[in-house]
Amino acid sequence: MKILLFDNSGMNFCRGDFLVEEKTGNFAKELKNLGNDVIFFGQKIHSSDNTIHSFRLKQNGMAVCGLYRKKNKIFNYFLLYLKAIPAILKSDFIYIFYPNAFMYIAFISKLLGKRYGLYVRGEQGLSDRVSYLIYKNAYLICTVSDYFSQFINDAIGKNIANTIRPMITFGKKDIISDREYRLKETYNILFIGRLDREKGLEELLLAIKILAEKKRKISLTIVGDGDFMNSGKEIANKLRIDDLVKFTGAVYDSNEIRKYYISSDIYILPSYHEGFPRTLYEAMIFGVPIITTFVGGISSLMKDNFNCKEIKPRSVNSIVEVLIWAMDNYPKMGELAKKGAKTVTEVFNSRPFTHAQYLYWVLNEK
Repeated sequence: MKILLFDNSGMNFCRGDFLVEEKTGNFAKELKNLGNDVIFFGQKIHSSDNTIHSFRLKQNGMAVCGLYRKKNKIFNYFLLYLKAIPAILKSDFIYIFYPNAFMYIAFISKLLGKRYGLYVRGEQGLSDRVSYLIYKNAYLICTVSDYFSQFINDAIGKNIANTIRPMITFGKKDIISDREYRLKETYNILFIGRLDREKGLEELLLAIKILAEKKRKISLTIVGDGDFMNSGKEIANKLRIDDLVKFTGAVYDSNEIRKYYISSDIYILPSYHEGFPRTLYEAMIFGVPIITTFVGGISSLMKDNFNCKEIKPRSVNSIVEVLIWAMDNYPKMGELAKKGAKTVTEVFNSRPFTHAQYLYWVLNEK
């Protein structure tokens, strides 16, 4: 089967190959190993020194289709959509990582008589007619949480949305269940993800400032890249906590990511909006106690005082209060982390198929 894949992160051309995010590339590689032809379609981006993606498409036998970015955004996407039409006609199935600048590819696929599917990764409402029709006419929908699957199925009156196993690098074999959770002098706090204000990072930095003023020994490591990087560094400098906060930039090597989790004492996610973040799965895998907001689909798996501690979105005081409690009661945080390890084990056991395996099974069963 020929599968045309629309990812929204772009394809960086660097040192003779096109590169995409490792997790997306591994998903496509597994689809290919199951006997499918996989074609990546998207925005081609020249990059002299890639720092964003690590999976090499050509090296792994993947076909690439698309155009290099034009200065005029409207003209750019007009040409991309025109380029997509013959690629769609030559394909058996269209798979769209949603939301995506290529969302209208769904309508084009439908008009051309081609089946399409959606991989919904975040909070995507159905309040507007366009989104509703995109969901309604899909052949299948994969989501990151049971909450979203149920919400979509109820909204469109069809049972086509299903929750897949998390598309993460680490698996059941990586679960750590023997960490010790003793009281410490200094606590290392970790955040991993895209850096923007919607992640609640400004509130987190303000909370670190307050904790420092309260003479709490604490450090914060922020792993990732994004629009908030420079602003975050400026805020940390103005608050005079730059010695307590480390911005690593983008890190895509799985061994390095593993080291950050293992060396941290608390993982924190103060986001305003989420689907179900992969980093929560990863923190549970490595036995890191979790503090998180309960936005989006997070509450479908995370439970306050069971496998994590809840904080309120956009609330500096909530972050401060919960971090103080966590540091003063760290052995209890350890008990939550152990239940988190059991939670993620149950996820792997209840979702036996990987993302690629599930897609392959549905396409060949129907």
